[in-house]
Amino acid sequence: MPAPELTDGRVLLRSLRESDRDERQAHGWHAEIERGYGHVVESGPMTDAQAQEWYAEGLTHRDEPSWAIDVDGLLAGHVFLHSHAVEDRRARFAIGLLSPGQQGRGIGRAATILVLRHAFTTLGLDRVDLRVLEFNTGAIACYRSCGFVEEGRERESCLLDGQWYDDILMGVLEHEFRALVDV
Repeated sequence: MPAPELTDGRVLLRSLRESDRDERQAHGWHAEIERGYGHVVESGPMTDAQAQEWYAEGLTHRDEPSWAIDVDGLLAGHVFLHSHAVEDRRARFAIGLLSPGQQGRGIGRAATILVLRHAFTTLGLDRVDLRVLEFNTGAIACYRSCGFVEEGRERESCLLDGQWYDDILMGVLEHEFRALVDV
């Protein structure tokens, strides 16, 4: 079941479409973005096979709320809720922007707010959580501005370039989000 379109008038969250594969490929790889996910890659072009793999992976989230992030008619990223535990009214949040030029413009924050509003009002969730690597300070600041608080750490969970990093576990509860953001 496709997730509904969500928008704040600037950022549009919509279903992934086949043309997104080519747009994703055009963005290529950005080492600093991939490092934030715990991956080591060289900045540069993305192959046809890699773009197809990205698109196919995006389609695997069809059973869970998943959106392409669209800004000005162009693909800017991908966001989804996963690990949905219906009986516990909770899910895990994940987001990825595709190029450094999209960072620091409020796109990630707008997409996060849209997804949280949907999670708490439409889906009836009580809790949304996430994991973020400790050095990803821009993402952590964005999440905090959306109501997420640090709840713990998974120590030395990512080995990157020969150095261990912690995953910070963050969560936001429905009543905390409502107090922060007009829903």
